[in-house]
Amino acid sequence: MKNSGVQNGTSWQSAATHAATATSRDLPYMEHRWGLRRPCRARVSVSAGAGIAGTGRLRNVSMSGAFLETALPLPLFSQIAVAVLRDDGSRHVVEFTATVVRAEPGGVGLEWCETASGSICSLLGCNLECAATAGH
Repeated sequence: MKNSGVQNGTSWQSAATHAATATSRDLPYMEHRWGLRRPCRARVSVSAGAGIAGTGRLRNVSMSGAFLETALPLPLFSQIAVAVLRDDGSRHVVEFTATVVRAEPGGVGLEWCETASGSICSLLGCNLECAATAGH
């Protein structure tokens, strides 16, 4: 039996070397979130321990996660606390924990630690008139 180790003109050694040295920009994007993404513009308070705390804005939310626009240095796989801010700057009583699963310029992808049941917007305590609720 002949096994040349070549598929589509690329040896497995070459493919393994490319995979080992590829940056996140070189790799195909893999989506992990499930559920309908809803546009969002809620301002949030974020804390990650080790003195990392600040604010950000949710770009979109789903039952399993969100994209958080922030300048905070949030490392991959760190666990953070997220609370929606009221118009007066105070925090809602409800706080969610999430894990940073993706980093992009301008923000991070989050996965909720506990999948929500029901409307994520109402569970977050958000009552903003956002793109998701406009016209409904």
